[in-house]
Amino acid sequence: MESGSSQAHDPYARLTSRQREAVFAPESRLAVYAGAGAGKTRVLTLRALRLIDDGADPSHLLVVTFSRKAAQELRRRLWSLGVEGVRAGTFHATALELLEVSRAEHGLPPAKLITDRRRALERVAASLNGAPTVNVASIDTEITWAKARQLAPEDYRRLATTSRRRVRGGVELAASIYERYEAVKRRQSLFDFDDLITAATEALHEPSFAEAIHWRSRHVMIDEFQDVSPSQFSLVQELLTPATSLFVVGDPNQSVYGFNGADPSLLRTIDARIDGMRVIELDTNHRSTPEIVSAAVTVLPHVDRRPANATSQGGAAPKVVMLEDDEAEAQYVARALEALKGPGGRWRSIAVLARTNAQLARVAQALEARDIPSEHLAGDFGRVSDPRSRLTAGSRRPEGERPRDAVALATFHRAKGLEWPSVFVIGASEGFVPHVGATDDDALDEERRLLYVALTRAERNLTVTWAERREADEPATAPRRKRSRFLDDFTKHLDERQASSVPISSRRATSRVSAIRAQLEERLSRRRASGEG
Repeated sequence: MESGSSQAHDPYARLTSRQREAVFAPESRLAVYAGAGAGKTRVLTLRALRLIDDGADPSHLLVVTFSRKAAQELRRRLWSLGVEGVRAGTFHATALELLEVSRAEHGLPPAKLITDRRRALERVAASLNGAPTVNVASIDTEITWAKARQLAPEDYRRLATTSRRRVRGGVELAASIYERYEAVKRRQSLFDFDDLITAATEALHEPSFAEAIHWRSRHVMIDEFQDVSPSQFSLVQELLTPATSLFVVGDPNQSVYGFNGADPSLLRTIDARIDGMRVIELDTNHRSTPEIVSAAVTVLPHVDRRPANATSQGGAAPKVVMLEDDEAEAQYVARALEALKGPGGRWRSIAVLARTNAQLARVAQALEARDIPSEHLAGDFGRVSDPRSRLTAGSRRPEGERPRDAVALATFHRAKGLEWPSVFVIGASEGFVPHVGATDDDALDEERRLLYVALTRAERNLTVTWAERREADEPATAPRRKRSRFLDDFTKHLDERQASSVPISSRRATSRVSAIRAQLEERLSRRRASGEG
């Protein structure tokens, strides 16, 4: 950047003091804990620019992400700053490139990939005599979890049993299918996506190959480091020499892929695991209003609830709304969306988020009935991208599609990394939030972090809804849903904030109304219990 550039053309001008510290820190190895809305993508991009401004060859920068979209966004931002040639891609694309270079040096053909592991698992399961019906999706998740931890089938069998993993069909069945699946791959010299990480790591054990890769990848940068698994961490370690610079960004409070093998402790303890690492925390949210930020923190595990700052102007307090049934919830959301958009507004400024895809179906129908355009953001949680896309060097302007003006419908996982001015988080009842499959403390903590991710997608308006019943015509004796336990402190916080801003005389009136409501709810509960409806 020329010294005479005006502030308007200085990409570093709008950095906060903490962001500037992360971008310009003199240490060659840095870990940035960037909370929700803290500007991690900006910091990562400008750290890369700063390295290049200081003389680094762009082709010697390797940026590793967890999705092609994230890699494309980084290249787009660098291109807008006049930088081309930075190599950016997913972990799997990076590993595939390393593996194929290594195989070519040894005169071997390109690796043969299994691009649909679930279909391969179906064939293996069908070969088991007398085996019960197999849930292939569950087995696929177990194999991903095992390989993320570098576990062979027998090791998986032991650890999955001792850690009491909930597996459809049981751990023994999953281990048997995993064992046979691995044998089939060995016979046919096949690799699946998870094998690429391990194979690339092993290739870097060869000194001459490692020397060439280390020369080319002198600066390693990794996004979303809280989602790194032990096997991916091993690959990162092999990419480093004492002279390699390392810059990682992530947020332990947004680690939501433990079911797939991610280990957030790798980020929390990175300064003890890798020599020379300095840790900087960015804890100011520049996305959401203070009301949203302070409320969202209350759903996190107690040990992770740190005071959060926000730079946005104050706004409306988040709302928690209980509806009678799922249809009433869907209709409520549809009406609220119309009111929020208003004349001249944009549908794409609004998102509806749910724990599962199935919960979004009824909302989609309600929107369609009102001619409200919607777009379902599908995906596999952004964890697996086809590595055949290769590592992209960004040597031309990235092409982007004009976004459609439609309400976004997405799961909590799929919404990670995205943001909207207004967000509705629906279906926040027990069984969904937390999910019924989350039974141990670690899983429940991850469910808390997942809700936190959903809540912090909102910039200005946040509404949380839940329905007491599934259908309106359920019998009076049918069990009612309960509001998510994660919202207990959330609603308490909202009540305290509201009470602190109300005059004393009004507080007394509000307290009396609350007491009357409590009595009415108790009477209604008794009537239901007695079967009176």
